[in-house]
Amino acid sequence: MDKSGGSTQASGHSARRGRTGGLYYGWVIVGVSFTTMAFHMAATFSFSLFQVPLIQEFGWSRGALGGAFALSMSLYAICSPTAGSLLERKGPRAMIPWGSALIGAGLALGFFISSLWHAYIFIGVMIGIGLALSGFVTHNAILPRWFFRNRGLAAGIAISGIGIGSFILMPTIERIIAVFGWRYAYLIFGGSILLLLLPLKILLLRNNPSDVGQNIDGVSDAEAAGIPKPTASHSQKVGAVFWQVKGERNFWALMILAFVIGLNNNSIWSQLQIFFVDANFSTAFGAFVFGLTGAIRILGSVVLGWASDHIARKKTQAIALFLGGLGVLILLSVPHMSYGVALAFSFAAIYGFGVGGMSTCYAAMCADAYAGRSFAVIMGLLEIAFGLGGFIGPPMAGFMFDFTGSYV
Repeated sequence: MDKSGGSTQASGHSARRGRTGGLYYGWVIVGVSFTTMAFHMAATFSFSLFQVPLIQEFGWSRGALGGAFALSMSLYAICSPTAGSLLERKGPRAMIPWGSALIGAGLALGFFISSLWHAYIFIGVMIGIGLALSGFVTHNAILPRWFFRNRGLAAGIAISGIGIGSFILMPTIERIIAVFGWRYAYLIFGGSILLLLLPLKILLLRNNPSDVGQNIDGVSDAEAAGIPKPTASHSQKVGAVFWQVKGERNFWALMILAFVIGLNNNSIWSQLQIFFVDANFSTAFGAFVFGLTGAIRILGSVVLGWASDHIARKKTQAIALFLGGLGVLILLSVPHMSYGVALAFSFAAIYGFGVGGMSTCYAAMCADAYAGRSFAVIMGLLEIAFGLGGFIGPPMAGFMFDFTGSYV
């Protein structure tokens, strides 16, 4: 009987090794998250590229069109806690692909925009809800299920997908707009998400390491016994989770940090392309700087993610925030200096590196504080502050320019 049991156990381990090919499946999950961040965040940031031809064709004000972006961010924020709760109750495989379906469909339907309310529905509502179901919150919430020791690095690699999306997809979208027009750019981009990303997620997503016969971090059973395991309650509602954390200092500190990041990032990304057009640069140059910023963001995500694992989260986050603020000051000086091109590249380097670290350190800090405590729901609650920053910043910047002729 012992021999039979031992043989069965050995064959079970062998089968599990065969399924994963010796690779810890957590890195496959990181790869899926990386690819999702690339496409989905490009869907968000591409608003800056589409804003220019939409305003030129329809004559809408920046503030009015910026309201569609603000609606997207507000719905993302409002729906994120519920999405986090759904993630814990239903699991990533059952929920996350729906986000890609909504985002892809919203972009593809952008082909038919002819009135301002169309932009609000396709870009504001569909992309906003899609991001809540399959965006920063949900993909960062699943990583602590797979990683404990390399949590910062895993988050850094996943979030660096945002940089790849900016580096490759943003200039590509700009070229498609220039050659084929903004309508076909929407259709092609949306179709690529529906036909490429969505099937990838359906095929590769798994809920937990146990689904592929592995332990967290890919360690042995003996090593796994010493690693804290996620113990989140699957039955707690959003209100109950908020009631538990509302008196905690960490929660409100992370909430403030999320608001600052949301205000900063969304204000810059939503106005960047039209900012360079106003400064007498071509749309191609603006998209190139956008892409360069994204490429350097990859470096910032990975380097500062690694640093946060080995130095200290708070110190690394402080460095990232300082670089982000410095980058904004450099950007605002571009139209007023004769060496604007050099300043634009300096902005890309400094801001890109800083903003890459901001999101990575923030995600790791959230996991440190709340992994195992209805983590996805708490991440969703914190994203309300990020969404509030995204709701306030872009239209505020747009209306400021509409009324004063300047962003300063």
